[in-house]
Amino acid sequence: MFKALNHAPSGRAPKPAPCHIFPSADGAFFLAVSNDYQFTELSALAGQLQWTADPRFASQRARYRHKDELTALLRRHTVEHRTDEWVAALSWVGVPCVALAPREADGCG
Repeated sequence: MFKALNHAPSGRAPKPAPCHIFPSADGAFFLAVSNDYQFTELSALAGQLQWTADPRFASQRARYRHKDELTALLRRHTVEHRTDEWVAALSWVGVPCVALAPREADGCG
């Protein structure tokens, strides 16, 4: 609801970040983080809770500005677990994600 309220005055929709295809130990998955809660949960699952205190990633706007850096950092950690493990854990905490078929994952490297 609050995102909708923010969208109305500016006419701009909030941009999710990270929002990308990520490699895993056995394939790839897509995720889209659209709020601070989701980013905190993702950071915790990646074992990188300190990302939430990093000024580059402390807000949705900051994460979007530094999305390339954040994507590169996150990719280093997503390869540590299988796709099904990531999707199960992320889904459990409310982070939108989906496993990709091998053909869809070809461009994620």
